[in-house]
Formats: sequence, C-alpha cells, structure tokens
Amino acid sequence: MHFELLKLLADGKFHSGEILANTLQVSRTSIWKMIFRIQELGLELHSVKGKGYKLTEPLDLLDQESIIKNISSELRNQIQDIKIFQSIDSTSSYIMKLAQSGELALSGNKVFVCLAEQQTAGKGRRGRSWASPFGHNLYFTVARQFNTGISELEGLSLVIALAVTRVLERNKIEGLGIKWPNDILWQGKKLAGILLEISGDPTGLSQVLIGLGLNVSANPQAMTNVDQAWVDLKTISGKVPDRNKLVAELLAEIIEMIDEFENKGFAAFKNEWGDFDALQGQEVELKTHTNQPTGILGKVMGVNNQGALLLQTKEGVETFHGGELSPRIVPGKQGLRKQEQGRQSK
Repeated sequence: MHFELLKLLADGKFHSGEILANTLQVSRTSIWKMIFRIQELGLELHSVKGKGYKLTEPLDLLDQESIIKNISSELRNQIQDIKIFQSIDSTSSYIMKLAQSGELALSGNKVFVCLAEQQTAGKGRRGRSWASPFGHNLYFTVARQFNTGISELEGLSLVIALAVTRVLERNKIEGLGIKWPNDILWQGKKLAGILLEISGDPTGLSQVLIGLGLNVSANPQAMTNVDQAWVDLKTISGKVPDRNKLVAELLAEIIEMIDEFENKGFAAFKNEWGDFDALQGQEVELKTHTNQPTGILGKVMGVNNQGALLLQTKEGVETFHGGELSPRIVPGKQGLRKQEQGRQSK
C-alpha cells in the first residue's frame, strides 16, 4: 500500500494527510506508517503542518504503458511481456525462477523484460552486489532464447555494451568508453554494468539473461558501499532524463542489435566497438578468477572477431575469453609473467 502512496507523492508537491487518507481509503495513522515505510526506501520527505507531505524531489516512476508507447510497433511485437516491480531481490533471479519452473516459454526472437525500482540483492560480476537505490537508476533484465549454442554467444556482452553507448550518445552523452567485457565508463568512472547469465546446450538451444544497471540519478548516500569510482547521467548532463523513454530506447536498441548479432556474430560490430575500447593500448593486470592475488600483466591489443581480449605479454599476443576475467589498468609498465589458467596462445 505504501507504493500506492508513493505514486501520489511522486509529483514532488505537498499533499495533505487528510486528502491522501481519503484517496487511499485508509486512516491518517495508516498514512503516517506508510510515510515511514517510504523513508525506509531511502527517499526524503518533508512534513509541514497545514500543508502535508512532499518528496524532496519528484520521482519519475517506471510505467509499462509509457515504455511501450515509445517503442515502434514492429519491435513491440518482439516483446512477450514487461514486468515492473517496485522492489525485488533481483530482476535476473526473478526471470531465472520463472524459467526453472517452466512458466517462461520464449520462442523465435521474442524477449521477456523485467524491471525494478529497487533491487535488494542486485547482481554484479564476479559475485559482487550491485547498489540499487529506489527510483533513481535503471535495473532491468532481458531474457532471450538462442538457437545457437553457448559457444556461439561469445561477444554478446560487448554488443550489449555497444547498444547502451549508442543510446547514450543519441542522448548527448559524450566521452563514453567500454571496459572489456561489460562496463560502460565516463571519464574512467563506472556509469553502467552488464551481466550475462547463460544456460542451455553448448552446441544447441540456449537462454540468455541480459542484466543492465545504469546510474541515472544516484543518491550518494545510497552508493557508499560501491568500491570503485562511479558517475550518473545527472552529473554528466546536469539533468535527469525521462527514465521510461530511456528504457524504451535501450530495449529497442538491444533487441535490434541482438537480432543482428545472431545473424552476423560479433565481427559485424568489432570496428565500432573498438572506437569505445577503454583498454586499447593500456597496461593491465588480468585476474582470471575471483580470489587470485595477482594477475597476468600485459598490454591490451584490442579484441578478436569473437570478442575475446588480446593481450601482449612476454609470451606473445594471447587470447582471453570472458567469464570471470577482470582487467585492471596499472600505471606504467611492469614485469610480465605467464600464468596458464584462463588463456590460450594465439
């Protein structure tokens, strides 16, 4: 019920407790309790005697109808359903549970989309959590089935990252870079992250969950546990975009680029992706598993036609595939050493 109250307060204007209670057909005491629940979401409210309650700033809440109307009818037909939750553990976990229970049946190039105003257990790469404050950023997962096996999907996360940069550039966000394999950066700070979860046959039918987290207007107090430099669209552009319109643009671009990727592979996007490659020519330390104390040192030479990272080491140019690999830029040149796990000679 407190989410219904939040919708009434979303305009950022004062609303009297009496009118709110009458609208929701509850007592004034219930309104007070719901106000407390809203504050627990990390949202700030003002209470002024004689005026009522108001949010410190308006909220642009997600709305299925608003998203759909901003997507072309052709692409709209590819969307099987869009689910929006006020709060959920994880959009990816929700879809995964549907798939495991047999409640999600995708065919052809149809997609299923799940969005949330807040995630209580948002997923990041390498077992990390994704900070998900309520109502300020974008958190969603797109599920799609592929007739090609898992082995043919390498490079997909890079294509999704490229789709995000295309949309952001159309919205006048410049200076973007992509950190292989899945982070979108602005001036070295993390703006968005992508997480792919793939299940199915290595050579046959497979299902992919594409999770995206994008910082739109993040509350710094809610991001205190983030262990790396971050930035949001509000800081970059000085304004907060229409989140529903932005979701629609992102979904449309992702759907189209997935279709093209399925037909042509990553090679069709390689040159464009290289224009955004934030690691090209950089000296990096590449860790091949989560608890590895030190990694492989080398110079990034771009990616190959499958989207694998090319690293110049003392052993020559070596190829590294996605998964749990994590490159970190290191200052200057350092000694190079060979570590066999997670790589192959080119």
